[in-house]
Amino acid sequence: MANPEELRKEDQKLPKARRKYPQSRVTQSLWVLLAIVVIAWLISMI
Repeated sequence: MANPEELRKEDQKLPKARRKYPQSRVTQSLWVLLAIVVIAWLISMI
């Protein structure tokens, strides 16, 4: 088995569409949370 770190580095060299690893769950959930906060803020402004 290859070292996961090395696999990740190789993956980083590929263009985004070709990458094997999806965006990490943590990053994804942070963006979702940010979107919810912004939407809630916009609604509260109305």
